[in-house]
Amino acid sequence: MRLLIRNLKVALLLFLALSLALLTGLVIQQNRSRNELFAAAGENKAALKSRYANAGTIVDRNGVVLAESIDGQRTYSRDKGVARAVLHLVGDYTHNIDNTIEARYQANLLGSGRNLLHQLILDLSGHGLAGDNITLAIDSALSERAYDLLDGRRGSVVIINYQTGAVLTAVSSPSTSPASVIAYKDIPDTALFNRALQGAYAPGSTFKILTAAAWLESSNFDSEYSVDCQGQSTVSADGADESGDGHGKVDLTEAFAESCNVYFGELGVKMGNRSLLAIADDFGLTSPLTLGRLDVRTGIISGTDDPTALSWLSIGQPSGETTLQMTPLQMAMMAGAIANEGQMMQPWLVDHLTDPAGRDFQNAKPTVLRTVASRQICEQLETLMISVTENGTGRPAAVKGLAIAGKTGTVQVEGKKNNALYVGYIVDEKSPYAIAVVIEEGGSGREAAAPIAGKLLKMVSSLQE
Repeated sequence: MRLLIRNLKVALLLFLALSLALLTGLVIQQNRSRNELFAAAGENKAALKSRYANAGTIVDRNGVVLAESIDGQRTYSRDKGVARAVLHLVGDYTHNIDNTIEARYQANLLGSGRNLLHQLILDLSGHGLAGDNITLAIDSALSERAYDLLDGRRGSVVIINYQTGAVLTAVSSPSTSPASVIAYKDIPDTALFNRALQGAYAPGSTFKILTAAAWLESSNFDSEYSVDCQGQSTVSADGADESGDGHGKVDLTEAFAESCNVYFGELGVKMGNRSLLAIADDFGLTSPLTLGRLDVRTGIISGTDDPTALSWLSIGQPSGETTLQMTPLQMAMMAGAIANEGQMMQPWLVDHLTDPAGRDFQNAKPTVLRTVASRQICEQLETLMISVTENGTGRPAAVKGLAIAGKTGTVQVEGKKNNALYVGYIVDEKSPYAIAVVIEEGGSGREAAAPIAGKLLKMVSSLQE
């Protein structure tokens, strides 16, 4: 009898071992097959389509579906406006746009690369072939509104939560439908280019924020320093001020509010090239930046001690001897860091992932990227930026009931109309949002970009975090 029981135990152990081996082999084979398909599926759209038959769903911060797989078909937002507005972030399953969630989070969406134990648990629960879902920080309705306000013009709008780093909107225009991208036809010129993350723009007078910051931090700072603006810089014969007849005698507050090129041109020369490069470095203008797994173009600045070129650089307008480029995302982060008392947050797009069993993982955590300036300096900059909205070129961005700090910008582009820019934020901890608007050949920042910013800041102020 004892021998029989012992034999039964041995048989049971052998059975369990064999079962475990079979399950392990099954999981390994599934992963191998999935990886083989992964490697080979770039050859044609049919294979790509097959890969995404069980892919995870992508949703916005409110659970609005942006991409999902139904009955083996990969589909995108049924709202055509939303689909166009989020295209450059969500992407498509063919990866005709590479720097997107569909492309860079492909392994998660397809359920590939999980560890053996995790995959075994999902297999036993019947969810082994399903991919992970992804929840984004973006607001689809806000993104659609931003895209509509660009009204077909080339440009970008970025809105971030300056306390957490969450990216609520990163819209690029023009765009197109996911169907056109998948078919790769009927695509407008530059419609696949992500201007929010990859666009390289001279910041124009929005750069005066950094010039002012450098001056406030300077050991030679003089609160009484003023310049007599007659409409033409005493440094550069080409440095004509937008005001035409000039602003007269102006100090820092007045010059900032009216965006006086003469004042800031003189100020840049007074401080020197090193001061401008140092403040740009403090704000991370040339530091590598990513948005999760998505690439972001690195900003560029190069200066010179030549007074004429330096005066142009001080007002955010590069000349032949200097270069200055920023992305719209960087511009929004610049404004947001001032709002956040000098703390620039690491931007993020993915809020969290959810596996097929409903377990959330890779949850976003607010992280300070760098300290750009002291709290005192940021408070002084905020006062200057509020004066732009209340008394200066940023009046069109004003919203009743909201305190808005901002700065307009207008950039000369050789052979084209001027680019229009605006950066700013809501001065309210309960509505911690910063914005950047860039419109190529839009004219002036005051007339083209500021009104868009005002409308979007009003809309975003009603969001619940």
